[in-house]
Amino acid sequence: MERTESVRDVARATFRLVTEAQQGMSRSFDAARVGVLQVVAARGPVRPGAIGEQLDMAPSSVTRHVQALEDAGQVSVAADPADARTCLITTTPAGLTELDRLEAAGLAVFADVVADWSEADLRTLVRLMRRLTDDWAARGPAAKRANQPKREPRWRFRG
Repeated sequence: MERTESVRDVARATFRLVTEAQQGMSRSFDAARVGVLQVVAARGPVRPGAIGEQLDMAPSSVTRHVQALEDAGQVSVAADPADARTCLITTTPAGLTELDRLEAAGLAVFADVVADWSEADLRTLVRLMRRLTDDWAARGPAAKRANQPKREPRWRFRG
């Protein structure tokens, strides 16, 4: 098998897996909202801008998801004492409970999917998935965008 064909097979298999996972998840929860909750839980009190930067999400989307999480009692929002123009978002106990619930549900799905896999196959997959994920983070589209110079705005208001 040629390298190009192997790369194509990996890309197609990955795309299919992501598509299948997204279709299943979209029926049970909002993946973007869970991503916001995960960032807040991992980073502690965090500004909305940092969430948007980490998730490559527009400020309006971050605001919408944070408001929904706050309405659900999963995050709390407080003024940032260091900068009155922004706020700090913190995970609540209910938010941590929700993340635990989602992780348990996800693990149950994975356990069912790989129930007949050998331990050796699982270890091989883990090693290769970590390598793929690390290389994607280092050289994928988001990494390339981060290394591009910022464009000047096309329109400037003159006061």
